[in-house]
Amino acid sequence: MTQVETTADGPSDLEGPWDVVVVGHGAAGLTAALSFLEESPLARVAVLDRADRQHRGGSTAWTTSAFRLDGDAQLDPGWAEIVRATSGHHVNDEYIEAFYENATETLNWIRAHGVEIGKHQVPFQLAFGRQVWFPVGGGKAIVEALGAAIEGRGASVFYSTTALRLVTGASSRVEGVVVRSGDGTEHTMRARSVVLASGGFEANPEMLSRYIPNAHRLKTVSPGTDVNTGAGIRMAMEIGADTAGQFDGAHLEPVDPRSSNREGQVGSWLFGILVNQRGERFMDEAERPHDIHFDQVGNRIFRNQNGRAYAIVDAGIRAGVPRFEALNDQENPPLRADTVEGLAELLGVPGDALRRTIEEYNEACQDGEFDPARLDGKATAGISPRKSNWAQPLAKPPYEGVPVEANICFTYGGLRVDGTSRVLNTDGRPISGLWAAGEITGIFHELYPAGTSVLRSLTFGRIAGREVAAELAEAGAPAGGSAAVEAPSGSAAHSMV
Repeated sequence: MTQVETTADGPSDLEGPWDVVVVGHGAAGLTAALSFLEESPLARVAVLDRADRQHRGGSTAWTTSAFRLDGDAQLDPGWAEIVRATSGHHVNDEYIEAFYENATETLNWIRAHGVEIGKHQVPFQLAFGRQVWFPVGGGKAIVEALGAAIEGRGASVFYSTTALRLVTGASSRVEGVVVRSGDGTEHTMRARSVVLASGGFEANPEMLSRYIPNAHRLKTVSPGTDVNTGAGIRMAMEIGADTAGQFDGAHLEPVDPRSSNREGQVGSWLFGILVNQRGERFMDEAERPHDIHFDQVGNRIFRNQNGRAYAIVDAGIRAGVPRFEALNDQENPPLRADTVEGLAELLGVPGDALRRTIEEYNEACQDGEFDPARLDGKATAGISPRKSNWAQPLAKPPYEGVPVEANICFTYGGLRVDGTSRVLNTDGRPISGLWAAGEITGIFHELYPAGTSVLRSLTFGRIAGREVAAELAEAGAPAGGSAAVEAPSGSAAHSMV
């Protein structure tokens, strides 16, 4: 039997049998494994990570992991309004209600497992206040704390292991997963249940090209995101799983392409202007609060402006916005010039066009108090596109510009689940033995209200683990007595597309 690197004292026999196999080792996978083990401490649990141990944790390990909480540390009430408004008749009310019922409890739970939650204020207005809650140490702290917790409870974590296809039995129940280990050999992991927590398809050029034209050109926001190839989505669809979310939509972040940090975000456009490669404005830079709008900025740059734009401010904006430096990635300084034409030359845009754009914008700015701490309503008048807030003339040199491109964070399309994280088939019925949590599940349309990706992964991963434990406890049989069997030739083991 091939032995695969595992970090636990539990079984290292890859094929099992297992009580549950969790495909994915980020926020959703870790919480699923841990909540299951809390309910079933003697169970046999396997967790799969496509990466090696050094690069474990998927996207979670690389994110700052902001949480969309109000001043009382409760899930923002406005999140549901946004999701319902953008989802139309596709809205999943059961999922939304479960999120609100379990989010705060889940955060208290990860605190109890050693994840410290902090809070700080941002220099601009968010839709839910100006506070941002986050795990101290970012998503990596979640991976380290919860990873230690599952290892301490005997889970086996298999690195450099790729899930290929699900195995189903005669009753169509999911009974395991076929995987490829780091040495290239394939194995059938027999399991009483499977939890899919392997992210979206943002690192799969073929799937991106199918659903989002030219998206295969997008860089991912982190090395951890590079393992998200949509395999879990494909595997589940092959056995009849339904889908949800907008498959031609994705969360794109406006970033500085000069930065070695793939998530080197740029936000100074909020108080200045955005221009394209022709030196022209192309959208309302402050139509909505940053947490809702920055996703739209990334998408507009990618979809409508040939992938490149420039954020421009002047010395007055820099001086007038508290903690201005926090708006942009700090690895590379902005390009600066004492004249608009000089800045245009540095940016590589037509000088005459940029001068006209700024002159027209300055003339359209109206009198009123400039207040970066709130949506101040200080708008332009008489130009299109208008700017709805923070419209301040750009007239104090030096002028500053930062190049902006879009990187892909995650895709919106995924599996349809109910409020207990069960994967549903195309008839709306649960697929026996199969759960899913995190970005692999679809919920978003049109835009992403920031601060809920990791939070919903944690919340529904925990729900999934708890639900699996309850079902298996009712069934009663231990892993050693599992009905799961290695799929023979011609069985319902399905190959990955």
